[in-house]
Amino acid sequence: MWIEGERLQVIDSALERGRRAEVEQLLADVVRTPAGADAIPSACPTCRRDLIRNPLPGVGLFVSACPDRHGAWMTSDVVETLRRFVDEHATLAAKKRHQLRVLNRLLVILGVVLVAAMLYSYPERIVTTLVDAGSRVYDWRVSDTYWPERGWVYTYWQIDVKTSSIDVHDELTYFTRLVALLDEGITNRLNIDGVLKTRRSPAEYTRLYEVYRTKQLDVLMRMRMLDVPEKLGSIHAHLLLATEAQIRFYQNFLDAKLKDSAVNLSRMLSDAALQTTNRALHTAWDEIRRLYPSLDAETRSAIEAHLCGFDVI
Repeated sequence: MWIEGERLQVIDSALERGRRAEVEQLLADVVRTPAGADAIPSACPTCRRDLIRNPLPGVGLFVSACPDRHGAWMTSDVVETLRRFVDEHATLAAKKRHQLRVLNRLLVILGVVLVAAMLYSYPERIVTTLVDAGSRVYDWRVSDTYWPERGWVYTYWQIDVKTSSIDVHDELTYFTRLVALLDEGITNRLNIDGVLKTRRSPAEYTRLYEVYRTKQLDVLMRMRMLDVPEKLGSIHAHLLLATEAQIRFYQNFLDAKLKDSAVNLSRMLSDAALQTTNRALHTAWDEIRRLYPSLDAETRSAIEAHLCGFDVI
């Protein structure tokens, strides 16, 4: 069968570049064309020049082509062999694509399993790392008009009221409301902490501390308004003390920063208010563990993570 020159050039180009789908489409068009005699002509029907033997790239087949590229003669055997070659290649390519899809899915599954295993094995460490990474992004952006919510990271741990081992209603209510308040308190602490880590003008430091102080005093006020079961009175007192001391500490940190811009948290570790905050939160946690020795893992993690997030160090 005679193949016009343009079609032959397209087949050559497609074979060279590995575009087998184009070859298959062209062959389908060729097959729909009347085949004519199988005898190979000796001359081009257009220019009458002698045909020359011309190889097809990459497949080891030959056609009788016009030297002026008017077209080429391809026997039905060549067409069929070329078609089988394309079909086999397409099948192999499909298998490779399927294998690649399976491999990609497997890698995704393994990645999810690995992340889940790390979160299960080292939840506090993972979340702390996430907080630190996120903090670097937000620290510079905190302003009078932008006070980002950063306690969301700690919401990974929440008390499941249906499965919690705290089975006294008033006590469970207290802890769920406390955790919600601590989410806000953690946001306020992380924001002012980030501000004091970055270089700003003295006026901006002072102004943003006042934003923090106003918001944290509001958290403290609502914390005082919580209904506290008698059993948890001492725990609540320690949390109030920790919140009051935290506000004082950041005032001290601000004052030191205004005197020396190089002051950082490491140089403030001996501050009395910081130590009071840290000690009060640890004491509260020790008391919780004493009162609830069989606390379920989910409730335990939720309370502990929020107390850690609320602590300065």
